[in-house]
Amino acid sequence: MNIVAESQHYRFGGHQSFALRTAWLPKAAQAIEDGDDVFTDPLRGVVRLGLGKNMVEALRVWVEAYGVATRQDGAWALTPLGEALFGAGGYDRFLEDEQTLWLLHWNISTLKDAPFFAWELLVNRWSERFFTTSEVLAAFSREAERATRALSSVSARQHFDVWLHTYLRGRNGRGEEGIDSPLASLGLVTRAGDREAVQGRREPVYAFDLDAKTSISDALFAYCLHDWWSKSFEFEETVSMATIAFGHGAPGRVFRMPESEVLARVSRLASARRPTIELIESFNQYMVRRPRRPKPERLLADLFDQALAEDFVDA
Repeated sequence: MNIVAESQHYRFGGHQSFALRTAWLPKAAQAIEDGDDVFTDPLRGVVRLGLGKNMVEALRVWVEAYGVATRQDGAWALTPLGEALFGAGGYDRFLEDEQTLWLLHWNISTLKDAPFFAWELLVNRWSERFFTTSEVLAAFSREAERATRALSSVSARQHFDVWLHTYLRGRNGRGEEGIDSPLASLGLVTRAGDREAVQGRREPVYAFDLDAKTSISDALFAYCLHDWWSKSFEFEETVSMATIAFGHGAPGRVFRMPESEVLARVSRLASARRPTIELIESFNQYMVRRPRRPKPERLLADLFDQALAEDFVDA
């Protein structure tokens, strides 16, 4: 069964209150590819990346959280995904393809190793379309209490602000401070007005975009579907359509897709020339069967219109 572990350790910080910026991942990937260790020595990163020390610290966290690079045997290296995207001959070296942005959103939202609680709460648990700062901070406080860890109101607010500015357009400030996160262009979160809060004050109301995600290709949906399946139901050959649409960390939930869109996409994948899944209607509900597990490299190549020789690995 796919159960969110009560013992899971969530992070509320480490990002130095800086959301990701557009040029950061390509810069970091190039430095790592050149063998330049810009994160072990932050001052070296300041010089190579042209960022402030705290921004370098934030970027060190983001390259791992977004699945681009990791530290191995004392040295930083690009992950297979980071190499495929930003390495020499990469599919999207300058972060220009909207599919890459959705993929980055997917990666950080489904992070397994010490995930950030803002993404866990708002992407994977929050069922309502609308939310406010006070509601989110109350949920942060409950999680901190459950985990018996100290969380100051300042740290909680900074963590939420980082999440919000990752997706909400229109920052104010100069230089890097005033640059929107690249994921803000996805339009996943918008300002939806305001409402009365405590003591007669008013606070902004934010909303998720629940419309069909026409900018997400079926190839990206397929990549994420199989990624989620392998992580959450590795030994299961069949899952329900409802789980794909609404399950924890599932594509329908992470992308905030209408259930009808999820069904339509799964139907198209099942009727493709070389399908990797089968759609089964049983007892008035849809089930999806995966008889074999495609290689992630193949799915990623399909996403960026590349071709690889080998299609499948054994399930």
